[in-house]
Amino acid sequence: MITPEELDPGLLTMFTQEVRERASEMENAVLAIEASGDADRKRHLQEQLLRVAHSLKGAAGLLQVRGVETICHWMEEILSIAANVGLVLERSRLDLLLSAADAIRDAANLLESGEIPSPAHGQDVVEKLKAVATAGSGDGLKEAHHHPPMAEPGIAIRATDTDGSMRVSAARLDALLYRSGEMLTFNAVMRRHAEQASSLREEARKMRAPGSDPTGQVASVEGGLRQLAAFLRQDVRLMQSAVTALDEEIRLARTQPFAEACKGLGRIVRDVAAASGKRAELEISGGELEVDRSIVSALQDSLRHLVRNAVAHGIQTPEERRTAGRPEKGRILVSAAMRGNRMEVRVEDDGRGLNLALLSAATGESTHGKQAEADILRRVFEPGVSTSATVTSLSGRGIGLDIVKRNVEKLRGAVDVSQVTTGGAAFTLTLPLTLATVRVLEVLAGGRVFTIDTTSVQRVIRIDRGDFTLIEGRNFVRTPAGPMPFVDVSLWLRLQPNRSPASETTPAVVVDSPSGSTAVLVDEITGEQELLARSLGPRLANVRRYSGGMVLPDGRIALLLNVAALAEAAAEVRPRNEVVARRSVAAARRKVLVVDDSKYVRTLVKLILEGAGYDVTMATDGTEALKQLRDHGADVVVADVDMPSMNGFELTRAIRQSDRFTGTPVVLVTGRESLEDKVKGLRAGANAYLRKDQFDAHDFLETMRQVV
Repeated sequence: MITPEELDPGLLTMFTQEVRERASEMENAVLAIEASGDADRKRHLQEQLLRVAHSLKGAAGLLQVRGVETICHWMEEILSIAANVGLVLERSRLDLLLSAADAIRDAANLLESGEIPSPAHGQDVVEKLKAVATAGSGDGLKEAHHHPPMAEPGIAIRATDTDGSMRVSAARLDALLYRSGEMLTFNAVMRRHAEQASSLREEARKMRAPGSDPTGQVASVEGGLRQLAAFLRQDVRLMQSAVTALDEEIRLARTQPFAEACKGLGRIVRDVAAASGKRAELEISGGELEVDRSIVSALQDSLRHLVRNAVAHGIQTPEERRTAGRPEKGRILVSAAMRGNRMEVRVEDDGRGLNLALLSAATGESTHGKQAEADILRRVFEPGVSTSATVTSLSGRGIGLDIVKRNVEKLRGAVDVSQVTTGGAAFTLTLPLTLATVRVLEVLAGGRVFTIDTTSVQRVIRIDRGDFTLIEGRNFVRTPAGPMPFVDVSLWLRLQPNRSPASETTPAVVVDSPSGSTAVLVDEITGEQELLARSLGPRLANVRRYSGGMVLPDGRIALLLNVAALAEAAAEVRPRNEVVARRSVAAARRKVLVVDDSKYVRTLVKLILEGAGYDVTMATDGTEALKQLRDHGADVVVADVDMPSMNGFELTRAIRQSDRFTGTPVVLVTGRESLEDKVKGLRAGANAYLRKDQFDAHDFLETMRQVV
C-alpha cells in the first residue's frame, strides 16, 4: 500500500475529488434505480452505475488504494451479473449498494485528512457484496417487468474527472470586482441619459401645443439631441472597452494550466510499460499554457488513451530498441502550443511508428502514393481498426482511437495522425480556446441558416460553373491555390439548393481539415458574429454532422456544422451531376406532423423533411399532436416515444382508435434500443420504428417514402 508521503500532493487531491464525486454519482444512480417504475430505465441506470464503479476501480488500483478498489470490484461483479442476464436489482441489494457508496465516501474523508484507507476498509460491506456476487443471479435479482414510463426527474450521472468547483486567485477576483464596478457606473450614466431623453421628449410635446411658437424650441431640442448623441457615442466606446475587459477577465478566471490535463499520465506510462516489459518516460512541453478549464477536463480522457496507445503500440521492448541502435528507454512527448486562435496538442513517441502494411490489410486499401498513405493512417480512428495484430489486455480491439476522435469532435476540434520521420507516430489535436462562445460565419443552405466556426475558416471565395471537375472519382473544384475537394451543404443535408439558375458563380467557404483545405458550397454568406454554443443533448450525440446549436439574435436556431464531417463528405460525395440529377426529382408535397419534446430534434427532423419536399408542422407532445391532427390533419406522423403528457406509444394507439385518422402512417423515432420496445411500438400500430442512435437521414427519407 502506498503511503501519503509517496503520493504526489496534486495527484492525491485530484484522486480525493474523484472518489468523493464517484460516491455521489453512485448514490444518485441507486436512488434513481429505486425510484424508476420502468424496467428498461432501471437496466440503463444499472449500466451507468457499472461504468462508474469500473472507472473508480481503475483509478483506485492505479494509486494502490486497495480498500476502495475491492469495494468497486464486488459492486462491479454484482452489476455485471445483472447486466449479463438482463435482470434488475431488488430493494435489499440497492440498500447494499448504498452502503458501499457510503463506505467509499468515508474513504474520501480519510484521504482528505491525509490518511490512506487500509486494504480492509469497508470489510463488512465487502463481505456482503461478495456473498451476493457468489450467489449469482438467483439471489436478490428479479425479472424485468415493463410498466408504462413514469414522469421522472432527470438524475445527472456525471462522467467527468473534475467537480463543479474551481479555484480563482484573489488577484483575479479583485480584477473582476473592479470591472463589475465599472459596469455599475454605466448604470447611473444610462439613467442620466434616459432622463435627458425624457426632457427632450417633453419639450417636443410642448411644441405641438396650440398657440405655441416652436421657433426657439426647435433650436433647443436640436441642440439637446446633438449633445445627447455625442454623449452616447462616447459612452458606447467606453462601455465597449469595459465589456471587453470584463469578458477577458472572466475568460482568464476560467483558465487552468495545460499541465492539469496531463496529471496521472506519468503513472500510466510507468505502469503500462511495466506490464508490457518495456521502458518509457514521459515529457510534457507547454504545461504552463493557460487553457479553458472545460477543455482541460475534456482532454484528460483523450490524452490517457493516446499515451496508453503510444506505450502499447509504439514503444519497442529494450531488446528491440538496442538492436535498432536506440536507447532502451522510449520517450513520449505531450506538448501544447498556440496556433493562431486555436490550441494544438501533440502526442508523439519515438517508437516503431504505425504499421502501414497491417493497416492496409485491415482496411483493404492500397498504400501507393503519399495521399493514399495519409488516408490509410487516418483510418486508425475508425471503430474496429487496430494497429495491433493481436488482442491483449492493453490493445488490439480498435476502440481507443475511435473514442479520441469522438471526444475531440465534441470539443469542435479535429485530430490527425502522421508518421515521425525519425521513427514513431504523432497524433495532433487541434482545439478551440473556449467552448462557451464561438465566433461563427452564418451561411444559408437550402433556405436554412447554419454556422461554421471561424477558427476553421481560411477564406471565402466564389466558384465559377466551369471550375468543377472530377479527379480519380473524387469531386474537386479548381482554385488559384490548386484543385480542392468540395461538398455542397444543401445536397449533403438533402436540402434543395436555393440558388438562381442564372448565376454563374457559387459562394464557398474554404475550411481547414486534417486532410487539407476543403471548399464548402453554400447558397449565401450572411455575416459573422460571436454566439453562445449549446449542446444538442444526448439524443443527438451520434449525429456527427453538427457540433452544436445556437440561438441567433432574431430567435432562429442555427446548427453548427462539423468541419471534420464536411471534409469527410467532400472525399466521398458522388459526382456532382449525378447528385443534382437525383435531387431534381422532388418528393410529393405531403404534410408531416413531427412530434418531439426536444426543440433541437424537432428542428433537425423538420430540416430533413422540408429539404425532401414535405410540408412540416410540429407538436411538443402527444396531446398537442392529437389536437393538431383534429384541427389541421396530416398525411403522416413522426413521433418520439418518451414525451410528457402522452408518449409515442399512447399517441399511436389513439390514432389507430380514431375513425378519422386510423389509416394515418406513424413513424416512431426514439432513443430506446431494446427489441421489446420495438415490438411494443409496432404492436401499438406504428408503421416503422427507427432508433436515434442509428439515425441516418437517407434511410429515414426512404422509410417515409415507403409508408406514404
